[in-house]
Amino acid sequence: MVLDTLVTNLGLVNLIALLAIVVIGLPHGAADGAIAGHLGYTNRFSSAFKFFSAYSILAALVVLFWLAFPTITLIGFLVISIIHFGLDAAHTKHREMRWLQVYAHGCAIIVGISQSHKAQVHSIYSFLIGNDLGPIWILIDLFFALFIVVLLVYLWQAITNRDWRRGFLELMVLLIVFSQLPPLVGFALYFCCLHSVRHFRSIWRSLRLSLPLWKICRQIALFTALSWSLGAFMIWIGMAHTTADVALVRVIFIGLAALTVPHMILVDVLYRGSSRAPVVTNKSP
Repeated sequence: MVLDTLVTNLGLVNLIALLAIVVIGLPHGAADGAIAGHLGYTNRFSSAFKFFSAYSILAALVVLFWLAFPTITLIGFLVISIIHFGLDAAHTKHREMRWLQVYAHGCAIIVGISQSHKAQVHSIYSFLIGNDLGPIWILIDLFFALFIVVLLVYLWQAITNRDWRRGFLELMVLLIVFSQLPPLVGFALYFCCLHSVRHFRSIWRSLRLSLPLWKICRQIALFTALSWSLGAFMIWIGMAHTTADVALVRVIFIGLAALTVPHMILVDVLYRGSSRAPVVTNKSP
């Protein structure tokens, strides 16, 4: 009955995309426990307790803040997603130009998908925060206007500097893909096949130098199982108040938001800022 409702309301392709995000994409964040071990945050029981407590509290605070201030929190989630996805693709070491790449690549995912499929994305956002979507679209439109300017600068850099051409080509391919595929499918394809793969590639070498393979796999499996179990429980609770499709979308994306905040602090600040992180000059898979 529930599966029939999900297929009817979401469509089979969108349902598969959401499941791919959970089954394939989520485990890349589940490596955070292994990263914490690599950085020395879980060497002792006391330090491990502090790390996992702080991680869980941050995630819980995001959920609570979302429930109290959904529009503001969704805006914050979109902004940090642009930064996180952009950092994943930026490769130049020049500080100002690096942030140009961060903005361009991050906006290609968030703003590109939103602008290409406004009606469908509007429905997804309404699942997450209700009907107060005016501020969301104002922000996206402003980001899109700046994105056009940044894209022109990126094009000029690609014309004059061959080191920028691969990144610009990737950007164009992603924008074409996002414009042709349904929004959930396009996001799932990027999240599972590009973002997750890059993340694993960027951390795997350094993790293997400090942790045995069995410990890395155990950490990833444990975090993944806990996330899936908690998510399934929250979907079950949510279905008591709304339809299965709305509950599924809410739990997946609010859950992603909750995990993204501590994940970004750990990966983008603590790990990438650590001398134990490898220098990556080209992250393309």
